[in-house]
Amino acid sequence: MLMESRVDPFDSQEARPYKSDPEVSAMVSLVEAYQAGAIRDFERILRTHRAAVMGDAFISQYMQDLLANIRTQVVLKAIQPYSRVRIPFIAHQLNVPAADVEQLLISLILDGRVQGRIDQVNQLLELEVPLEQAAKYSALDKWAQQVQSLHSLVVAKLAV
Repeated sequence: MLMESRVDPFDSQEARPYKSDPEVSAMVSLVEAYQAGAIRDFERILRTHRAAVMGDAFISQYMQDLLANIRTQVVLKAIQPYSRVRIPFIAHQLNVPAADVEQLLISLILDGRVQGRIDQVNQLLELEVPLEQAAKYSALDKWAQQVQSLHSLVVAKLAV
């Protein structure tokens, strides 16, 4: 999970007999929520099975990294269809304060995983439109203007 791999560690033949163990079942649920990108389920499992999950020193050592990874997944999925996104909207999706979202976005921008900039005054993430999409939108805009002028000419001709 730390390497953002889709390999299920509990899918192997050796681990299957232990899936029903209460301590292991909490980890299985955690892995399933992580792989599904369900941050609310992930956090709920952490709260309800805190002793089983955080009781393991190895797991507890990496839990902040796992939370950062799943938050990154959710942010990337949430901002994908937009060119502008309000930071409070992302904070609501992640169920964390806006300041934490801003720090996460800053790290994603610096890592090159998000192309955009943050407008701190308006609490807005403005994503850069890829060049091929910009050309497409420009062509659509030109086409719409031509249709509008054609419409105006037809209306003028009909009015006479």
